[in-house]
Amino acid sequence: MNNYKKILLVLLVAALPFVVVAQMEHTLKARHVILTTSLLEYLPIPLNSGNFNIGTEFVLKDRKSLYANIGIIRSYSQNAAVERWFNIPSISTKGIKLQIEGRHYLGKHKIFEPAVLLFWPHIFQYKTQTQANTGYYVALASMYQYTATEREEGIDYYNPLYVHEQNIYTVYRNAVGLNVKFGYQCIKKYGLVVDYAVGLGGQYISSISANKFGNNDDKDVFLNKPFDEGAGFYPMLTYQIRIGWQF
Repeated sequence: MNNYKKILLVLLVAALPFVVVAQMEHTLKARHVILTTSLLEYLPIPLNSGNFNIGTEFVLKDRKSLYANIGIIRSYSQNAAVERWFNIPSISTKGIKLQIEGRHYLGKHKIFEPAVLLFWPHIFQYKTQTQANTGYYVALASMYQYTATEREEGIDYYNPLYVHEQNIYTVYRNAVGLNVKFGYQCIKKYGLVVDYAVGLGGQYISSISANKFGNNDDKDVFLNKPFDEGAGFYPMLTYQIRIGWQF
């Protein structure tokens, strides 16, 4: 029941930006609706799951905007044997992810050519429309993620003979993060939106396991944190490619 309460709380928080914007209509200008999705979050790393997400942007005064994104995390398949280079072996994962960021657009639309060599997605952002929410921007972004991951372990005991059994346990993880981003948003004349950004910040991750009997030292590849247990602060790197449409 507590898990459902957590999910309900996150959904209520996700709705806050919409409520705030609705209550501040005098600060908004008439804009087209923008819907985007973050492509890299569909990759099955570090679990065999993806974040099926959608976001929208509210344009405010003085080249500022508020962006909100909500996603449902689901496994691509239920298979404890699924293990690739960067994956944590698991049976299934379910969860939710919320992202909110405040942006300030710099009013700079000409692409810095060396950036195309360093960050190749920039090449898709030529010939953007000149709008209040296009061009280079800086942002303060926050993130909350909750997941429940089912994993499998082998248990050995004597009863009174030697017995080996497989046990399924659940790992509950919460992550809260904050980072600073630098990006560029392109909106083509025909409506295509390409939003590319990089960022750096920190996150707090906590893990707790239920119905676990053995020891498992699997760690997050990039953070070197035990996946099943423990809590702490860790760096948070952002490499974001969002695409969508302006209606």
